[in-house]
Amino acid sequence: MKKMLVCLLAAAILTGLCCPVLAETKPVEISYTGAATLTAGQSAAVLKTVIHSTQAGEILFTLTDKVSNTVVYTENRAVAAGQTLSWRVPYYDGGMTASKPVKRVQAGFAMDGKVYTYDLYYHLDSPGTVTIEKATWYPNNTACSFGPKFRDIRPGMTDKWYMFTPIDLTKQGRQTFEYDASNMYIIGEVYVDVAGDSVTVTYHNFYEEAGGNTETLSEFLTFFPDLASVKNVEPETMGDLGFAFGQPISIQNDLNGDTNVLMFIRNRVTYADYVNSTHKLTRFWPNHPDHKALCEQMMAIMD
Repeated sequence: MKKMLVCLLAAAILTGLCCPVLAETKPVEISYTGAATLTAGQSAAVLKTVIHSTQAGEILFTLTDKVSNTVVYTENRAVAAGQTLSWRVPYYDGGMTASKPVKRVQAGFAMDGKVYTYDLYYHLDSPGTVTIEKATWYPNNTACSFGPKFRDIRPGMTDKWYMFTPIDLTKQGRQTFEYDASNMYIIGEVYVDVAGDSVTVTYHNFYEEAGGNTETLSEFLTFFPDLASVKNVEPETMGDLGFAFGQPISIQNDLNGDTNVLMFIRNRVTYADYVNSTHKLTRFWPNHPDHKALCEQMMAIMD
């Protein structure tokens, strides 16, 4: 099959946005990156939009089929003043049977009643039929290390799917755990390295060295001494500043000498089920016999 060149040809702002008021207030500053070459059978390509907002508000992202003039994708995100957001434009493969060598769609976003748009052109080397497998994107989802769910062990405390990981810190060396997102996909691994009194926690997104489609939006890591001490599992309101990934944590000084702890990771990520052109993420099945057996083992080491 012929190669498909996906490129961003132009950034266009609607006429009404060029008024002096917009130029003075500058509610957002935008930049685009893109251009990729796809071959038939590859997964979704994306273009990345970086938006820096000087004011708080709601941003509505849209993807429009210019041929049929229909909106094929929407996504709404809140933005705080001074915040920078990244939006990966999902590839639109609606009807890629091409009678002409160019397909055209339009990406854009609206903020505070003002609409910004830019055109995307999908080129075929020659007329023909191209089959592109479309990735599904999961924007601003949560990710945790594998373990029992708070809501199963402490009913009523939360209705979220969040998991915690019981760990025995007397074990020297590396312990590896699944890194799961949305209660649906295994997106990577979490590593707990113990060396004497020092504990270091890191994580790895699968295929990130090969163009993987996982972007970390925020991180949170903490340890609880036991389940009874858990009162809240929402990092934004729990009042716990947590620990930094990749930085040594002292068992004696930071964890009060406790070697049987509950690790809680709750990161926010945007990811696609196809991490690159050839690899799809593995589904996470909480009720799989292997997962259930591992949960039982973890529960057995809890205080």
